[in-house]
Amino acid sequence: MKCEGCGIEIQSKDPNKAGYVPENVIIEKLANDEPIVCQRCFKLRHYNQLLPINIDSDFSCQIDKILKDFKTVIWLVDVIDFEGTFRKEILDKLKGKNVFLVVNKIDLLPRSTSYTQLKEWLYERIKDSDLKIPKEHIRMISVKNGVGMERTKKLLIKSEREKALIIGVVNVGKSSFLKKLGAENLTVSSYPGTTLNVLRTKINNMDLEFYDTPGIFTKDRLCDFFDIYSQVKMIPSKKIISKTFTVNKGNVLFISGLFWIKVIENGINDLPPIMTVFHPEGVSTHRAKQERVDELLTNRDVLFPPYYSSFKYEKVNFENIVLRVDKGNDIAIAGGGWISIKRGPLIAEIIKPKELKVIIRKSIK
Repeated sequence: MKCEGCGIEIQSKDPNKAGYVPENVIIEKLANDEPIVCQRCFKLRHYNQLLPINIDSDFSCQIDKILKDFKTVIWLVDVIDFEGTFRKEILDKLKGKNVFLVVNKIDLLPRSTSYTQLKEWLYERIKDSDLKIPKEHIRMISVKNGVGMERTKKLLIKSEREKALIIGVVNVGKSSFLKKLGAENLTVSSYPGTTLNVLRTKINNMDLEFYDTPGIFTKDRLCDFFDIYSQVKMIPSKKIISKTFTVNKGNVLFISGLFWIKVIENGINDLPPIMTVFHPEGVSTHRAKQERVDELLTNRDVLFPPYYSSFKYEKVNFENIVLRVDKGNDIAIAGGGWISIKRGPLIAEIIKPKELKVIIRKSIK
């Protein structure tokens, strides 16, 4: 017997372990033929409270075995964190599958974003990979406001008649996507790792069976350096912020308290670079003089995340990278937004955690 909300095995012996439901509740639910949800899901649904239960819900070690049973895979990624969610280790496992790439959270992009140009940008990025996804299988959606959901549903009904596996890293919106399609009883929350096991669900008016999966955990996104409650605060809930900075030689530009850029040389005609930073509201930006770096790193009102003064910088393994980025390119910070070079070149030193994924890419139009 499994929890209808997260897929974990139901048990009534230990309230400190996943899947716990009091025995009398189980008996009552079975007698009334009602869905059974574990204590953890009940608290998340009704109180948005995360019980302090240690759970290993990382799906990455199971994915190869599960994929053998599926021809069709719906891969959800986050357009705000494309570099952190469109991952090579997932891509390599999907070769030979009928893949639908569902790009979520387009409602959070700036209003000036052209969806036509965005789809071309996405297609160019995917075309350069080893995974061949037909252009019509790239779907841009917003689970939050429903944009693109009906067309995606019609495409799935037309293309697939049996079953499909839903995969993606934590917090891209897999369960929310299924709930928007019409699935019932799934537990949806902002906490990473809400779904704990593979969970079969049917949707009214669709012959297709969907299998929701636990999120695949990462170790190279900005959120991965913080606790679960900080990760929730970092999730954008409204359109991302854009701020433009002119940063002179010797000055620095912070994005959060774990990433900063020091301009080491001005550009053509000694003109300083101009950068537009696109970032969630829970991630700060700040321009400063180089001599203020140490002072600012302890100021949680100016630089965040981290959000708490108890954060231990000495536990972070920082590295320094010197790079040149020309106008028309972005510096994408996995889980932290991106920096678009508006006047270049940017010749700078980047200071960041060694494990943090940073990609130079063509700008999103």
